[in-house]
Amino acid sequence: MIGCKYGSCNNLTSIDVSNFDTKNVTNMHNMFIGCGNLTSIDVSNFDTRNVTNMYGMFGDCGNLTSIDVSNFDTQSVTNMDFMFFQCYSLTSLDLSNFDTQNVTNMYGMFDGCVNLATIYASDKFVTTACSEDCKIFGNCKKLVGAVPYDPNRVGKEMANYTTGYFTYKAASGIDAVSATDNIAAEYYDVNGRRLNAPQKGINIVKRGNITTKVLVK
Repeated sequence: MIGCKYGSCNNLTSIDVSNFDTKNVTNMHNMFIGCGNLTSIDVSNFDTRNVTNMYGMFGDCGNLTSIDVSNFDTQSVTNMDFMFFQCYSLTSLDLSNFDTQNVTNMYGMFDGCVNLATIYASDKFVTTACSEDCKIFGNCKKLVGAVPYDPNRVGKEMANYTTGYFTYKAASGIDAVSATDNIAAEYYDVNGRRLNAPQKGINIVKRGNITTKVLVK
């Protein structure tokens, strides 16, 4: 297990974990929780293939402006409760490689991320096993995916990129050529109104069963 007592690292301003060997770690419960003065942390080389518990891993890290978890292997994880709880300086997260087929707990996963605008996810992010989903998106008032944020809809039903708050990104980072490439695109504004053509600002683009968010300047 790797973690610390809640709040005991509150004065920590920097930490170098870029060379941690984590291939045998199974529990990252509360690993950085309460590290409220950290502004950056490099976990991009973490080997998480054997991790089953990510409860509160970055919880209450309010000054982190970015977290690179794009290479995390989460296929063994069952608990993501409060994983990014009150990371209120985050504006985007790339979870496109997250495989959540075995995750049963997502309670408050993004709760309190008041500045989070975009969560990238792929078809690997599913909630079929999830039974604890209260306030997954609680108070994520700036979050926009396929639909704009609704404070009354904050459970697992919104954890998708077609009718929920995620934005599609292929797990590899590169979209494969598929039959949907020949399907005409449909454009919508952030309130779900159909557009005849893209407009300045954020546009929701649907092509077949793929939904993306595009910024037009």
